[in-house]
Amino acid sequence: MRALLVARADGARKHGGDIVHAQRTATALRALGADVDLVFTDAPDPRGYDVAHVFGIFEPERAAKQIGAIRAHGTPLVLSPIWLDLRAFFAVAPRVERALAARAAAAVEHRLARLHRIESELPWRGSIARNADRRLHAQRALALAADVLLPASEVEAYLYGERLRVSGTPFVVAPLGVDDEAFALERPRARSGVLCAGRVEPKKNQAALLYALRDVDVDVTIVGGAHDPGYLALCKRWSTQRTRFVEHAPHAEVVRMMSQAAVHAHPSWLESPGLASLEAAATGARVVAGDRGCEREYFGSDVDYADPADPASIRAAVLRALDRGPRDRGDTLERRLGALTWQRTGTATLEAYARALAAHA
Repeated sequence: MRALLVARADGARKHGGDIVHAQRTATALRALGADVDLVFTDAPDPRGYDVAHVFGIFEPERAAKQIGAIRAHGTPLVLSPIWLDLRAFFAVAPRVERALAARAAAAVEHRLARLHRIESELPWRGSIARNADRRLHAQRALALAADVLLPASEVEAYLYGERLRVSGTPFVVAPLGVDDEAFALERPRARSGVLCAGRVEPKKNQAALLYALRDVDVDVTIVGGAHDPGYLALCKRWSTQRTRFVEHAPHAEVVRMMSQAAVHAHPSWLESPGLASLEAAATGARVVAGDRGCEREYFGSDVDYADPADPASIRAAVLRALDRGPRDRGDTLERRLGALTWQRTGTATLEAYARALAAHA
């Protein structure tokens, strides 16, 4: 089996979960005996490969170029869409940000209370709706172009049918893995503070986290770069003397910080399920996750969940996590995560490749 794995062209210099996903999958496939090349390009050349595998349709125009180049040569195509329904994010998150931009906490609370009264009735119209619907239409066409889809969860697979309307395209669920190194780190009993590791951006929701914890007696560390100065300024608007921003840190250092934090809080709008949360949990941290993606499928009842639109919910979840006390080796969460290996991801991926080849036989 010779496979060409295709990630976005800027992936080598602009890391993200999709790139880690592609890299770990490539390593797992090689360990299983596959001949694999991973390329970062919008114009892949699949000649000489048995199958091509594209990671991500979250940038539809870029993915269309990648898929078009592959289809031009008739190469079997497997697609990891890395896709979840962002309608709520597009409709609600900007209103949360506008609320957080108020001058005083009382005004923020007033705006949030009004938002929560109308959230379920927000009209899906205007430029935000039109742009989101166009994006969804483009993503549906990309998913239909694949021979086999590789969702990272059953929730994601369900949404391919319910929202993308591509239930006719075969799929194989390939859960994401957890790096062995995270499990192996020493776990100090005296852990402290709240950590949030991930790119600083509206989808990751750090501003709401910082607002929620503005008067909680705990150190908060935000690790990750920001591409939007305005959103970073909003985050800093609600930071305190106990808030620390770390823009850049090597991955090994981030994992070490996870192993020392009491809680890793990532109340994101949507994740599948968030590689940072998986790693943090593997180091022994207690975890707070968002409740609108596929996090529950991975973490079950072993972590605390928060509504990303509601800072009060985020605050309550973090306080519950802090009250849980230190985790023990071999607890139910560690056993759950132990089943999530990249080898398992690679095996499922090979199954998808076999099905794509059979479709072209």
